Amino acid sequence: MKVVVLAGPESSGKSWLAAQLNAHFGGLMVGEYVRHFIDHHQRDTTLADIPAIAHGQLAWEDSARARHPALLILDTHLLTNRLWSQTLFGDYPGWLDDELLARQYDLHLLLSPRTWNGAPMASAASRNWPIAGRFSRPAWSGCKSINSRWW
Repeated sequence: MKVVVLAGPESSGKSWLAAQLNAHFGGLMVGEYVRHFIDHHQRDTTLADIPAIAHGQLAWEDSARARHPALLILDTHLLTNRLWSQTLFGDYPGWLDDELLARQYDLHLLLSPRTWNGAPMASAASRNWPIAGRFSRPAWSGCKSINSRWW
């Protein structure tokens, strides 16, 4: 099984690109759990929500991995949870680093911020690109690549 991860801020095209990759190459695609979380709670997220969001994302990912597809496309993963938590709240649950390092990913695609396009799930950070733009600088600090290519 090859696992491709898309990482980046809201409205950067992760979902669109994941769908395009899935349509072209097949496999199994896992969406962003945070969209489900926000739809269910109908509010902006808080630092206290990050563990639930991360655990939900992991559960979706693990469920997909259990199906053993030849290609697994992750619309997002714990790195994005970590980065949003850092950007929005200045902190993140430390266990996210251990979980990231414990999992095998074959290709990471980091998408650049774009101008907010009015997506319904937009948060304060997505409307403030000077903050969200920090994704590309410290994003990878503290993260290590194990059998992965970072692009």
